[in-house]
Amino acid sequence: MLEMDLLLGNFLDNHFSKLTPGQAAAFTVLADMEDINLWPLITGKQESDDPLEAEVLALLRKVRVK
Repeated sequence: MLEMDLLLGNFLDNHFSKLTPGQAAAFTVLADMEDINLWPLITGKQESDDPLEAEVLALLRKVRVK
């Protein structure tokens, strides 16, 4: 999904280096998901039960793709 690639790429370029090690690991788990499973999490239609994933998802939701 192009939108997902742009969002994750922007996040990697601008925000990934600021993550804690735990958040970075959670991001890796999220990034490895299939787009069809990750998109509802990013859009807020579904929530993660994992606290670190929830933190990363909150950050991802703030990213604006140009």
